Amino acid sequence: MSAEKTPDVGGGIPVIKYWAEKTISADGVQVWQKLFHKSACLSCAWGTGGQKGGFVNEDGEVLQRCAKSVEAIASELQAETTFETQYNLEQLQQLTSQAANNLGRLSHPLILRAGSSHYERISWDEVYQISEIAFQKPPQKLASYSSGRSSNEAAFLLQLMMRSLDSNNLADCSDLCHAASTVGLNQMFGSGTSTVSLESLKQADCIVLIGSNAPANHPRLMNELIKLRERGGKVIIVNPTVEVGLVKFSSPAYPIKSFLAGGSEISSLYLKPIPGSDVALFVGIQKALIAENLIKLDFLQAHTENWENIIQNAEATPWETITATCGISQAEIIAAARIIGTSTGVVFAWAMGVTQQENGVDNIHSIANTALLTGNVGKPGAGTMPIRGHSNVQGFGSMGVTINLKKEIQQALEKLLQRPLSRIPGYDTRAL
Repeated sequence: MSAEKTPDVGGGIPVIKYWAEKTISADGVQVWQKLFHKSACLSCAWGTGGQKGGFVNEDGEVLQRCAKSVEAIASELQAETTFETQYNLEQLQQLTSQAANNLGRLSHPLILRAGSSHYERISWDEVYQISEIAFQKPPQKLASYSSGRSSNEAAFLLQLMMRSLDSNNLADCSDLCHAASTVGLNQMFGSGTSTVSLESLKQADCIVLIGSNAPANHPRLMNELIKLRERGGKVIIVNPTVEVGLVKFSSPAYPIKSFLAGGSEISSLYLKPIPGSDVALFVGIQKALIAENLIKLDFLQAHTENWENIIQNAEATPWETITATCGISQAEIIAAARIIGTSTGVVFAWAMGVTQQENGVDNIHSIANTALLTGNVGKPGAGTMPIRGHSNVQGFGSMGVTINLKKEIQQALEKLLQRPLSRIPGYDTRAL
């Protein structure tokens, strides 16, 4: 049997086909109603235009809905699942994530009892009994997890319940997935959030995208990459795997370019480092920037501290060590440095390919140091941008799902609960 041919372009016809399949289905009317709803997208971190809703984004641009949005809505509209009567545990473990999702919508409580091969349905009364027994454990042994698919309202109530039980063990997907970003950026800039807005992204003339499969996981970002290339900008991709959509992408938002021109070129330079070697790659870029006289000394002297150590470290690291560690040639690294160093505004963006590593914080430091060396912080069209991916992830910490409560929120919660909150520090990713 011959292997399936790899497509030459990401997006395109398969996306249109998926849209048609879901929106002309039996649930199609409901899908369209949800797509035009005036609320945030169920899937991504970008809203849908506030009061405008529908296909208009925060900047007033049209055709800003993607297949991920349709997928999330269609999943919520599936029929009630009865997989517990059809599959045993071993069969479930053989399913792909998509096949498991297609089993239907979970609308009733289930339990897998010790030694059993099947999940079984239980009553809500039994759920409450199990929960009551579980919550009688010492507070230090109680923990919650707020998923990216959880609303801010649900996550707020969950953390409120946990705090009422004197537990501060409040995990959430932002803390688990982007803990390295939060820690690294806090250490560098005093804030763990992105320094890049949508408006600022539109002013960049170079984007360095690291450890992200944006066509699959952040498809609305692809329109911004396409527009950047159209205005003459450059896109540097850092990814050990060649993702077809990061080379060339066909966006339904640009039908003429997508279907007559065969898609839009995305990557100007595609670097494929050895997994886990991002620090070596960015030290190499720093070394090349210094050699090419492309660092911003005035900016460093005026706005940064200890910058001399970064320059000294890069200059002292041999090219042989850098290229052997990251697997990228010196010529490619120099080419990347020249693009970054000669661009007016560079956005350094990354996803979990950077953070989900033992040296994740060091990765963030190396990226942020490269941004500082070139003066690409604190100005329009430039900055550091962790791609967190869910509409509520940033909001979790702002409204209380965090082990490090702001004083004002702590006081408000204590007033609400009419009792002091526990001062015992909660567990988080950094304590694991």
